[in-house]
Amino acid sequence: TYKFSMSKLLRMYKAFIIIIFSFYVINIFAKSENQNEYRTDSESFAIPGHGELIINVPKIWNYRYKTTNDDKPPIITFYNLDKNKGEIYQLNLSILWEDGFQRNISSPEYIRSLVEQTGKEALVHSDQTKLKLEKISGRYGVGYFFNLSDSNASSGEYQFLTQGALGVGRLLLIFSLFSNDNDSILQEALMKIIMSAKHQNRKDV
Repeated sequence: TYKFSMSKLLRMYKAFIIIIFSFYVINIFAKSENQNEYRTDSESFAIPGHGELIINVPKIWNYRYKTTNDDKPPIITFYNLDKNKGEIYQLNLSILWEDGFQRNISSPEYIRSLVEQTGKEALVHSDQTKLKLEKISGRYGVGYFFNLSDSNASSGEYQFLTQGALGVGRLLLIFSLFSNDNDSILQEALMKIIMSAKHQNRKDV
């Protein structure tokens, strides 16, 4: 069972994206002063029946992309491994679309309500006593996110959570960053990824 009440958080997350995630963590994220570490490449992810999502991904990050032909949303999982092949952090990016999951899914009002609801449930199991939502403005929509921590997290549990959602055209990106490091470099990389997101409609996808 994950502290930070990961079990409750994941049950709640499943209600929105119909996917169960398994998370594994190990050591604290290794800090780096090297600015080149987060140079990016543009990557394209096909969304069956809904075009493609184009985002900038840090070159040193690994990722896996899971998609099905049914109504379950695709999910991109970003991660890096330590010398023992354990995940240092994990960023989950789920892709939802208009009408398929909710009308007005990319509206600022819906996004704020969604993030606030998930945040309040996670808040109960965190160090914080009040949820602070922060607004973000992307090239093709707006979003909200929050940061929470759990100082009582033990081995095998994540201590820091950054979670939120961003509208990208007619898409909604739900992101969850789990790590054991509160350094800003991971959040900067997260913001670069989601702020670069672009939805391209293509009839052949």
